[in-house]
Amino acid sequence: MNAPLAVVCEESATLALQLQRALEALGFAVQVCDPAGLNLPLHPAPALICVELLGSHSNGFKLLRQLALHHACPRLLLTASGRSSDVYWARRCGATAVLARPFTLQQLQQCVAAAQERMQ
Repeated sequence: MNAPLAVVCEESATLALQLQRALEALGFAVQVCDPAGLNLPLHPAPALICVELLGSHSNGFKLLRQLALHHACPRLLLTASGRSSDVYWARRCGATAVLARPFTLQQLQQCVAAAQERMQ
């Protein structure tokens, strides 16, 4: 049986690697993509997409809107601030869940599980 695919759109190679390892520990196969979402895999369809809120070449809100149109899987927004306005706009733009950094593996697991439940 193949592991479900999680796609990580993260500009920082260090953070992308940390997230990749954490998601692999949760049983996902992970593909790191351009933070602008330009090289997102279509096949196999992702089971989870993680998007950073802001990067030097990306806007997480804009990417979330685009992803919500084409991917029915949970979409997780990662933010450094965790401000209520970030959560509000993330939800309006198509995020299934929002997770503030820094986070633990347990918090990531709970967030992914909650996002998957919302999508059912």
